[in-house]
Amino acid sequence: MSASVFALATALTATPAIAQQRAETSSIDDVIVTGRQAPDLASAGTKSALPLAETAQSITVVTAGDIQELGLQNLNQALRFVAGVTPETRGASAEVYDQFKLRGFDAPVFLDGLKQFGSTTGYAIPQVDVSRLDRFEVLKGPASTLYGQSGPGGLVAQTSKLPVDVPLYGGVAGTYGEYDLYRLDADIGGQAGSDVLWRVYGSANGADTQQRFARRERQTVSGAVTIGNGSRTTFTVLGTYSHDPHNGAYGVFPALGTLVDNPNGKLSTRFDGGEDGNRYQREQAAGTYIFRHDFGGGWSFRASGRYQNVTAQLGLVYVRGAPVAGSTRLYNRASYATDEELNNWTYDNQLAGTVRTGPVTHRLLLGVDRQVAHSTEDGQFGGGTPLDVYNPVYGTMTVPRTPAQVPGGTGEFRLDARLRQQGVYVQDQLEWDALRVTLAGRQDWARGQQNGGTPKQDEKFTWRAAALYTLPFGLAPYVSYSTSFEQQAATVRRADNTLGIADPSLGKQIEAGAKFSVPGTPILLSGAWFKIDQTNVVTSTPDFAISRQTGAVRSTGVEFEGSAPLGYGFTARAAFSRQRVRTISDPQDPSRVGRGLETVGRGGASLIVDWAPERGTFHGLTVGGAVRHVDEVYAGVYTPPENPAAAAALNSPSYTVYDAWARLDLERVNPALRGLTASVNASNLFDRSYITSCFANYAWCWYGNRRIVQGTIGYHF
Repeated sequence: MSASVFALATALTATPAIAQQRAETSSIDDVIVTGRQAPDLASAGTKSALPLAETAQSITVVTAGDIQELGLQNLNQALRFVAGVTPETRGASAEVYDQFKLRGFDAPVFLDGLKQFGSTTGYAIPQVDVSRLDRFEVLKGPASTLYGQSGPGGLVAQTSKLPVDVPLYGGVAGTYGEYDLYRLDADIGGQAGSDVLWRVYGSANGADTQQRFARRERQTVSGAVTIGNGSRTTFTVLGTYSHDPHNGAYGVFPALGTLVDNPNGKLSTRFDGGEDGNRYQREQAAGTYIFRHDFGGGWSFRASGRYQNVTAQLGLVYVRGAPVAGSTRLYNRASYATDEELNNWTYDNQLAGTVRTGPVTHRLLLGVDRQVAHSTEDGQFGGGTPLDVYNPVYGTMTVPRTPAQVPGGTGEFRLDARLRQQGVYVQDQLEWDALRVTLAGRQDWARGQQNGGTPKQDEKFTWRAAALYTLPFGLAPYVSYSTSFEQQAATVRRADNTLGIADPSLGKQIEAGAKFSVPGTPILLSGAWFKIDQTNVVTSTPDFAISRQTGAVRSTGVEFEGSAPLGYGFTARAAFSRQRVRTISDPQDPSRVGRGLETVGRGGASLIVDWAPERGTFHGLTVGGAVRHVDEVYAGVYTPPENPAAAAALNSPSYTVYDAWARLDLERVNPALRGLTASVNASNLFDRSYITSCFANYAWCWYGNRRIVQGTIGYHF
């Protein structure tokens, strides 16, 4: 390696930045057979494959190989190493959901270009098992121009494993670890005739959670067939089903004893405020089609659609945030039960082509999409028996299994929410010598309705403009401006004290940055500054059924990301972000102006270094380690139970944890073991106890994951 490249790589490790790409040869998969898209290409930003170094937007790519190497169990964990993300909002207590903040805001998840709708009223929210993912891209900043419903912070675009044009391939892997963690993943596929490809894969996985009673468990299977392989017209059908009989307890910890000192000491990370019968189960089923046709002459058509059904049944006993008056040990509890169903249909149709006007090349994209979601919820809140959180005695009440069984209920309720959005969009990517300009616009029409009431009609035009210039030595500065529009179905209390459906959330962002790549190497560094303004922000209130809609929020920050080989088999990937997210207007509660948003952090940093020698005695061995730091996270205003006048805004403290792993290709030990690998992963290596976030206004907090060590044996062919 030349001295200049080595100096650049050394500087990368000293100045945190994060992994966006990885050389295809540097990851070895037991089960996962990757598709054709290279890790240095991204498609989420423009709905077309484009080199990251030429994309005028911050995008982070995480491949299935990255997920497996780090031993990650869900999207929450995979986002730990992405700049701009406040990860694992509810820590180890709620891994059933992908709960995180991107540049300070909730971010929707898309799968194969189509939105993963969640229930607008409750808990019927889908989650894609990591065994189904070929890769995902974190697209930062407003993206409504291409995707319609999307928040101002960005989105996560997941890609399913699809059939690969190989005669036969497959693999199986088994994992076991602490907390009785287990995984059994299998994947097989190949060719069926000259123009048909197939693939079947699935996973059975689960674990006990840190809290005393909770457990998660899942069985999922997916199958896909592609017809017309090798021709101008292909048609792919993908079906998937997931059964989640246990999804943890969705529990909480009192702030007094976690975030705030309690004279009785710290609460254990194993504390459970519920009962042994707490349950949350979920069923997910979906069918997706992807049709492609190449007209020739640079023009093509793509159509995709998905129907998804999610059902959820929840029965919980949980501890209230504040203790019983006069006590620091005894807490009242509450109960809740719900029965929910979500149905949604999403479609996206695109016509893409290339034309030239003199020296300028135009890559055009014209699209029309439609998104429909219908969710229902039957539920009831109720009471519970008190619990001494430092010496809990369980079994004093029965967990309700249906809304009708909730003790001391406030009254059963039924919510019926219907959302519909359709839009048309156009994008022009102009190339003139070293200049890249992207112009895009979209018109949306949205309709929302709750419980058969008067529908709320909204429409909005969103647009995006971006420019990037590639300099001869690899530097590419860029600037972009984009807007967002997101339909909301929450019930809000307005300033005149009336109830109604929330107005759509609107956002706008300006981003400026630069990317630097070294030709002929996988080195890619990027940095960005951004400012985002969001209006019509929905925030929760102590009455879970009714929210508030505040004035405006502003998020400003900087991010640095990158990856580089260091020579001698070493590779470094790093990330750094720093942001300030605050309320800048709130007519209903002016005291919030200048404060942050609950569960949103100030930023963080991570560094991943691994060693995989390409030759010599240790060829076939990979050893790696990671450090991840999360800065303070705004917790909200905490009111001491015995001294309301001492109410103050608090932050949950920053934390730093370490991970390590090792992997061995067993063929290097014995040639007869070809295809077998063994690995071990340890997350939070030094078993640190830490808080991921809090809602101090509710006096609730959540602990992060303690140390988890797991081992995997895999075979692939």
